[in-house]
Amino acid sequence: MKKILYGTTALVAVGAFAATGSQAAEPIQVSVGGYFQTAFVFVDYDNDAGRRSRTLQREAEIIFGGSTTLDNGLQVGVQVQLEAETCGDQIDESFVFLAGNWGRVNIGSENSAAYLMAVASPAPSYWAFGLNSPNISITGNFPHTNPVNLSGDSEKITYFTPRFSGFQFGVSYTPDNCEESGCGGTYSGSEFDTFADGTTGDIFEVGVNYTGKWDAIEIQASGSYGQGDDEGVGNEPEEWSAGLNVTFAGFTVGGAFHQAESAANTDTTDWNVGVRYAMGPWGVGIQYAQFEIEPAAGGDRDVKAVEVGGSYTLGPGVVLFGGIQYWDGDNGVTIATEETWAGFVGTHFAF
Repeated sequence: MKKILYGTTALVAVGAFAATGSQAAEPIQVSVGGYFQTAFVFVDYDNDAGRRSRTLQREAEIIFGGSTTLDNGLQVGVQVQLEAETCGDQIDESFVFLAGNWGRVNIGSENSAAYLMAVASPAPSYWAFGLNSPNISITGNFPHTNPVNLSGDSEKITYFTPRFSGFQFGVSYTPDNCEESGCGGTYSGSEFDTFADGTTGDIFEVGVNYTGKWDAIEIQASGSYGQGDDEGVGNEPEEWSAGLNVTFAGFTVGGAFHQAESAANTDTTDWNVGVRYAMGPWGVGIQYAQFEIEPAAGGDRDVKAVEVGGSYTLGPGVVLFGGIQYWDGDNGVTIATEETWAGFVGTHFAF
């Protein structure tokens, strides 16, 4: 899911339920929903390296989910997300959860607490097309800013506390940094993986966020940390990030900072800031991001980017959006530093 379902509801207090028995009031009823986000993109490269300058990019999922509340008040549920199109793993995330007045537990293939609870600057156009999007890179060359994300969608167990005075905490444990499609020649969903396959394991990721309102000012803030055990000859990967958003009179101003050290001893520092104004169906914004990537073998990369964009809500679940991005830096494809312009216009359907 990476983005919009529990990624946003993690900022909401876990529902309060008592837990004293085990008899189900009724079976789980599964419903179907999802979203489809697509855009036509035009890119002008300094160094095109034989690449086309026009494409259609999209991010879409069909989501099956449901829950029930047992007679004792315990809530249990399941969610399975299917990619609308994929060249690899058809299933994005799939997990079950338990919730009560003690908090919530996710078990399965899902993002970590550090990732789901992260706050970043608002995307000017729409979430999948911002400079901090985990889904789409319009240029295909440059990196995007990220929260802590050592384990991705790998099989894990995550616990979220209830929200106290605006604060919520979460922690995730991931035995192997791989998904059900396989790790080291075995399948993480049904078999034990060896610890000599050069992957990362024993990953712990923690997150905390705050959401509150002071008079007419709304505040969202987050902090997260992750560390894993590299089971080869590399370093122990480590990441941390922090973010803040403030909303007042239709304006949202925010930013995020992230640092990471990979098992290959590559140091990455990235940050993003932005402001977006929304009034009625209209929204416009601007976002800036900067990246510094320092591989152990040298060849440092410095990248700067800015996006200006907007959106218009045509009706319930239907949004038209568009924007322009400018990138300047080492693209990691050609040796030369390049400037890249990109424009896009698209739609988002939620159902």
